Amino acid sequence: MSILSDIKGIEAKVRESMQDGPVTPYYTLPLDKVYGLLNAALASEIICVLRYKQHYYMTTSIHQEQLQGLFKEHWQDEEKHLELIADRIKQLGGVPNLDPNDISKRAFSSFQSGHTLADLLREDLLAERVVIKIYGDIVRFFGDADPVSRRMFEEILKDEEDHADEISDLLYTVDPKTGNAVEQFTGDSVIKRFEDS
Repeated sequence: MSILSDIKGIEAKVRESMQDGPVTPYYTLPLDKVYGLLNAALASEIICVLRYKQHYYMTTSIHQEQLQGLFKEHWQDEEKHLELIADRIKQLGGVPNLDPNDISKRAFSSFQSGHTLADLLREDLLAERVVIKIYGDIVRFFGDADPVSRRMFEEILKDEEDHADEISDLLYTVDPKTGNAVEQFTGDSVIKRFEDS
């Protein structure tokens, strides 16, 4: 059967649900689940923006300029993500939930800080790795049923992986003797150093 063989039938079916906006009767995913998932991702991006801003303003050391630049770049990326997600919720006929009273309950990202710059970086890396896992699951959830949402999360996932890579590069190096990752950040806390040869 040709893709173009039943244009009249498609038009009639779509005409019956004109009030649903861009959501056609061919959209197969349960919209209540989709809205819940997208609003959880939206809340997580808000938490990420706030966490990176907090870390930006907490940063004071010889590394301040470099780290503040990184934190600012990351929070700006997260703001773009939340705008994309909010737009997608609206396109699918839902309402983006920006209520500050329960953002932390809906989010799968947490707002944590630490007392040292190394602590801040470790918290950011942990949060990015959690989001990477969950966004990968979300990509699979949307799959072929909603390729627009899937592609959006694939793009967001790429940014999150870039963030994790940048933070990891600041925190860890590879010991040439063993090939193992070793914490290297020494701005305000020395966790582990290479042994002298």
